[in-house]
Amino acid sequence: MRGDGSLRVGYAGGERGAREAARRGAAVVVVDALRASATIAVLVALGARVRPVATVSEALATEADYRAGERGGEKVPGFDFGNSPVEILGAGVGAGSTVALTTTNGTRVIRAASGAPDIFAGCFVNASAVAEALRSRSGEVIVVGCGWRGHRAAEDERAAGAIIARLVEAGAIPDVRAQKVMRGYRERPLRTLYGTSAARRLLSLGYDRDLDVCFAEDSFPVVPVLVDGAFVALRKGAKMSSGALPHNTHSGRRISS
Repeated sequence: MRGDGSLRVGYAGGERGAREAARRGAAVVVVDALRASATIAVLVALGARVRPVATVSEALATEADYRAGERGGEKVPGFDFGNSPVEILGAGVGAGSTVALTTTNGTRVIRAASGAPDIFAGCFVNASAVAEALRSRSGEVIVVGCGWRGHRAAEDERAAGAIIARLVEAGAIPDVRAQKVMRGYRERPLRTLYGTSAARRLLSLGYDRDLDVCFAEDSFPVVPVLVDGAFVALRKGAKMSSGALPHNTHSGRRISS
């Protein structure tokens, strides 16, 4: 089933791009391919609620069953998990758990998108599921590549291109930047992403298995949507509503770490 052509899709980068998309009233898909968006998708697929926060201190203050996060790719000391899909998959995180997540780039961009009518987390692992959920919308969707500390990241642009390509195939109308990242996705083999600076950084830290998980297309077909400050799985037929991220939202229960 194709959309009716009333959906426009654009591409933007970083916190600035996320803020501008929210100001325009566009729905936002936050893409941090290595690794926040994949981590969120994995946790939501396991039935967890994910509370993204910008800082370590916010993560410590948030009531949650687990805390996950990284700085510079390395696990935050004292947290239950790093920002690692592989680590989380092997940890037995139960359905209904609440996880506070903070990362170097992804959760800051999510915060910057506050005020957008809907905020989703997307990447390679759920590209088709996200596109399927969005293609019947009208109006505008902006796919935001997080980048690394204010700089472009090839893996985020390529993952954004994967989502955009699927939306265009369903009838969405891309802007110029969206067309560019879509071409990059279609024309360059995914294996080249193993040579990016982000991938090399994770390899040096021993996270080689995370690369395989994060670059596997459509391996976790869930649609994480931000509801009341937490990412949860979008249910089929559910009405999309505001995904604004509160600055101080505490729910769930807290356990000592």
